[in-house]
Amino acid sequence: MNNRDFLTLNRQIIRGEANGKVLWQPRIICWYADRQYRNEPLPAPYTGMSIRELYDALDCSNRIYDYNEAVKLIEDPSIKRYSKKLDELRTQHFVETPEGTIDCILKRNRSNYGEFFEQWWVEDQKDMEVQMYIEAHQDYVFDEEAYNRVYEIWGNNGLGSIYFPRINVQSLFNDTMGVEGGIFALMDMPDVCEEYFKIKSQNHDRFIKMIETSKFEWINFGDNVHCATLPPSLFEQYVLPEYQHRNELLHKQGQFTFAHWDGDTKAILKYAKETGLDGIEAVTPKPQGDVTLKEIKEAFGDDVYLVDGIAALLFDEMYPIEMLKEQTEQIIDMFAGQLILGISDEMSSTGNIDRIKYVGEIVDRHNARC
Repeated sequence: MNNRDFLTLNRQIIRGEANGKVLWQPRIICWYADRQYRNEPLPAPYTGMSIRELYDALDCSNRIYDYNEAVKLIEDPSIKRYSKKLDELRTQHFVETPEGTIDCILKRNRSNYGEFFEQWWVEDQKDMEVQMYIEAHQDYVFDEEAYNRVYEIWGNNGLGSIYFPRINVQSLFNDTMGVEGGIFALMDMPDVCEEYFKIKSQNHDRFIKMIETSKFEWINFGDNVHCATLPPSLFEQYVLPEYQHRNELLHKQGQFTFAHWDGDTKAILKYAKETGLDGIEAVTPKPQGDVTLKEIKEAFGDDVYLVDGIAALLFDEMYPIEMLKEQTEQIIDMFAGQLILGISDEMSSTGNIDRIKYVGEIVDRHNARC
């Protein structure tokens, strides 16, 4: 096992104690998992390696969201869940409550482990009332044994993190109604949505209480923000005040917070400092995203950390490695001291794994000068 203590460097960086050093923390789980799904061996010299062994061989840190296994959802006994397989690819899931029953249909695909909604949980006000009952009757506990099991695997490869349940509107769009259904709900029954968001906020306050009892030092808001579906008007009305509320509570507990903004961000980047976030993850620069590194730096200033930063497509061979080198060096020059360097968002299945090690060498040369 690699003996480099990435965990300590991770902690030093988020505490502002790293003297300008950078941690290289790429997410390559998609690249790895897709090959597992296809029963495709990893290329030499990585053939036969586990994901943990692969990170050691590449000499880099993982952002270890496996620690989500240490968060246990507790539901009131009045809530019953069950599922029914419809065919090879589709499964119908049910949640039964005293307020009624809601269901969704999830469909797998044939190229990877992913699945998507064919039918959403919530389609009307009655469904929303059931969803409100469910979230009002949930709590969370920290499972230290599960935490320790994950640590046994990953050790000092990185500082364990978890992602927060999605925030109000983003949850509506991604978890319960879909974008189209969610937009109609916000327009047609705003009072019902407001009540739902209030219950969700209270639910998330209980999540924060759980974090207080845990060992987690940095907390991700896994919101998958994309300003084409979350315009400034919705961000200001719903997301911004809830971010500020969350961050106030989590900062009192001593946690570092960072949110996942992996879509287009140009229209909402201006709110970065107002959110109270310590960092933002996965903001994607050109040539893939809709913002430049200069625009990101202007929005973040010296107040907000950049977590990730390298456009994922630069790890594909269709782009010359010189472009990857140039963007990596620019990010380090602009953000070192407030940077956890990674890929925005993840390396794709078609990426060249050797480019991970190439970036690591650039980071090592920088750190040797610090």
